Amino acid sequence: MNTLFRSLTLAALALLPVVASAALQNGKVQVGMVKGTATLFDPAAQQTALASGRVFEQGYRVETSALSTAELILSNGSTLIINPDSLVEVRTFRQVVSDLIIDGEYQKLDKEPSPSVTEIVVTRGKVIGEVRKLNPQSSYVIKTPVGVARIRGTIYTVQYATSGANAGKLVVGCVKGSVEATVYAANSGPISVEPGKQISATAPAQSTAAPGEAPAPGTAQPGTNTQPGTTETAPAGSVSISLADMDRATISSIGATIAASTSLPAAISQGVEAQAQLAPTADQITPVTVSTPKATSSDPVATNADGTPVAKATTPPTAPASTSTGGGNALDATISKITDTIQQVVEKQQQPNPSPTN
Repeated sequence: MNTLFRSLTLAALALLPVVASAALQNGKVQVGMVKGTATLFDPAAQQTALASGRVFEQGYRVETSALSTAELILSNGSTLIINPDSLVEVRTFRQVVSDLIIDGEYQKLDKEPSPSVTEIVVTRGKVIGEVRKLNPQSSYVIKTPVGVARIRGTIYTVQYATSGANAGKLVVGCVKGSVEATVYAANSGPISVEPGKQISATAPAQSTAAPGEAPAPGTAQPGTNTQPGTTETAPAGSVSISLADMDRATISSIGATIAASTSLPAAISQGVEAQAQLAPTADQITPVTVSTPKATSSDPVATNADGTPVAKATTPPTAPASTSTGGGNALDATISKITDTIQQVVEKQQQPNPSPTN
């Protein structure tokens, strides 16, 4: 009996990837409004001009020029606004098949139609996002060389720029909804960013390229500075994190960008502007430093042969496992979780008279 059970278990595990691939498919990304000049890079780095109405899938990058914006509309109902002088990759976007997903009508969804896994990489510039209510099983993250933002909704901003040699500055703002930010080099867990707040972090930068992937076109690798003359720098290993209110002008500019650069309903930008009028002005805001945990006496301390402590490395620790396709445990765990949920629903629907307590 045990032998039969083990055989069945191994067979079920072998079929799990098949079930997962059947439940999940590549989501679609439709280009909405494009202002100015923007470029689309396919997975092979071949480039074409970004045009409204174009549809692509995961693995593509979008680069905007200094005076350009581009609107991306995802088939899970979310919208991503790429600001001027930005380079953004839709690294992972997979979604459970649903009859509610209708081409060209993604923004009409009032909530996400099915579970999805989304990973956006911002290697330069700024994005503004509008996310409909996500499925509890979904994962939506924005990754940068300094840290990652986990999005639950509804309107957020993520901005990244180099800040001296081998360092970068990350700013994550939450206009409405729920956002968490994690700074890799801080060795701490996620920091909650409440509505009307933003977190700023200057820390060591690392490559955002997936394992075995060449660096994105037009990006600088850690150890270089693409902004000569910058006055804000961070020596390798140092981390500075602060939390503050978003000022009135910042929130108002977000609403203006949504109104001018997207096809979202006017009520969304109007709601942001109404919130801006309640926000403090820049001179009324005092940032609060966010402390990061330090080693305690209970932490093991490595020593040399003579008993002296081993010098700590100044390079940032390895980032959390990537959620990109084919790598890391995070995506595998999410797929497994989504698959289990879908299987339970299917099994329940197949019962002739399912019990209400089942």
